[in-house]
Amino acid sequence: MKKIQYLSYRTQIFLASLSLVILPSILLGLFAVNDSASRIMQEYNTSFTTILTQANLTLDTLLQDASKVADMPILSEDVRRAMTTDYGDDYLSYAQTSTQFRDLFNQTNRLNTDLETCIFTNLYGYTFEYNVISTLHKRQIDKNIEKWTDIARSSPNYTYFAPLQVNTYTGANKRILPMIKILRDKYNSREIGICYCEINFKPIENLLLSAQNAGSTLFIYNADGELTFSSNPVYTQNAEKYKTLLNALNQFNASLSSDSSITQTKLPIDHTLYQVNGCVNATTSWHLVQFVDNQLANTIYRDNIFSYLRIFLVCIVLGMLLAMLISGTLTRSILKLCNQIDSINTTNGGQIDERACGSNQELRRLVSSFNDLNQRLTASLQQNYKIQLAEQRVRIQMLQFQINHHFLYNTLNVIRSLANLHDVPEISTIAVCMSDLLRYNLKKFPTALLEEELQQIHRYMTIQNIRFPNKFTFDCNIPPTLLQMQIPAFLLQPLVENSIEHGFASKESGCYISISCQKSNGKLHLFVTDNGCGISPDLLHNLNKACREDTIEYSSAENPNRSSIGVRNVNQRIRSHFGMNYGLSVESMVNEGTIVDIVLPDPDAGIAR
Repeated sequence: MKKIQYLSYRTQIFLASLSLVILPSILLGLFAVNDSASRIMQEYNTSFTTILTQANLTLDTLLQDASKVADMPILSEDVRRAMTTDYGDDYLSYAQTSTQFRDLFNQTNRLNTDLETCIFTNLYGYTFEYNVISTLHKRQIDKNIEKWTDIARSSPNYTYFAPLQVNTYTGANKRILPMIKILRDKYNSREIGICYCEINFKPIENLLLSAQNAGSTLFIYNADGELTFSSNPVYTQNAEKYKTLLNALNQFNASLSSDSSITQTKLPIDHTLYQVNGCVNATTSWHLVQFVDNQLANTIYRDNIFSYLRIFLVCIVLGMLLAMLISGTLTRSILKLCNQIDSINTTNGGQIDERACGSNQELRRLVSSFNDLNQRLTASLQQNYKIQLAEQRVRIQMLQFQINHHFLYNTLNVIRSLANLHDVPEISTIAVCMSDLLRYNLKKFPTALLEEELQQIHRYMTIQNIRFPNKFTFDCNIPPTLLQMQIPAFLLQPLVENSIEHGFASKESGCYISISCQKSNGKLHLFVTDNGCGISPDLLHNLNKACREDTIEYSSAENPNRSSIGVRNVNQRIRSHFGMNYGLSVESMVNEGTIVDIVLPDPDAGIAR
């Protein structure tokens, strides 16, 4: 028992639950489940087939009663005579016969109130109507007769039950079942006319629904294979959700034979096993498909609730005892640990005594982790403090070494005056250019005009040409319309300096630098081109990768230099100003030259970030 106390609380609770709750619950639960499952399966298997048979007989009975009106030519000689008479111009006889038909329809409909509309068309095209609401209703009936007459001629018993329709002509939006039957003479079996009926399908639906139990669903597919009736609208209203089930039922429906026997199968759909029964209705040739989902498991679950209730009551009592035994030890240790944390000295990274949490392994590990974290935080704060002190000292040193720029301007002006006095124009020109360069650089503005940047390049190249006569040739081909474009300051000068300091380091003459531009796909490309020594493939790859990823990597053969840092700086400032779609790319060939492509937004097209 003493060893168990040193185990984790999770292990202690598991052992106690295993011995007092879990094992008894499992044993009693298995017994209850097996007993309920066996009983329900026996009852359900005997009733499932009976329900489908009842639904099939109900459909036969209702539709046969509703369609008996088509037997009037057989039962009444007057009706037979009317169906074989060509009235010609004898409108009076035709009107009298029509009246006689309406009286017969009224008498028939007293016995069968499900008949909504009926039309007889005799051998010569004369019609006898009952309960045709309007002209639009009559036109719809004529279209139905024309569409389904040939189907009825080829159907069993010369009768065709069409797909369900909604009758909107009465204002009630009733679902009706159209039926068309080819009438034949009772003496010679010749065709003597057509009978078209519209049967109210609502009573049929009600009886079919009453024949179902709470767990099963009945589908009816018409002779065209269309789903006509569903006892549970959930499946038709959420067809996308039950797409797999509906497709499987359609395949089962297509496999049903025309005999009256019931076909049974099981369909595993989405981890659910469905019991499916199906048959073909002899009267309508409709297919009846009945299926049940995991309702059986739900029934077992409900039965098990009562069985488990007694078990749960026992488990609650045992759980309460278990909680009282364990929670006391746990809460006391946690309270001691909280008091230790509240009283810790944070100025020197104090530690918590592990004995405050007792013998529990999890709390001891928590205390150990907290102490380690506290030590790391203290060390990190001290290190950050030292770094801040170092940075402060560097800033103070930088302030101490700053030179008054006015002193530089005055010195350059003195140099220029002395050069003019001694007639040395080159020195005067250098002094003027240096003064303008310095003044431009000390402005520290984030953006400048492209024209100002080009003037800065001209000053720089003027100084270089004085230093190295006839060594450099500089060409600038920028349209005047772009000179007022705003760009980040100091964009071109670092790239031109790279060409001179690195590209022409080993050349004494014939050094060519150009700045040109080109527009493409809403972007402006500024090209800084030289015919210098080029860039090695490894360094070129790392340089372009740095421009794409805003990082710089160097191979073991190359050392980081100011050239790469300057290119990265220009690239980052372009992206910061215009967005990630812009920046630098470099093309170069060893001993051939280098082209730096500066991609900026076209000022006429706008910025696309």
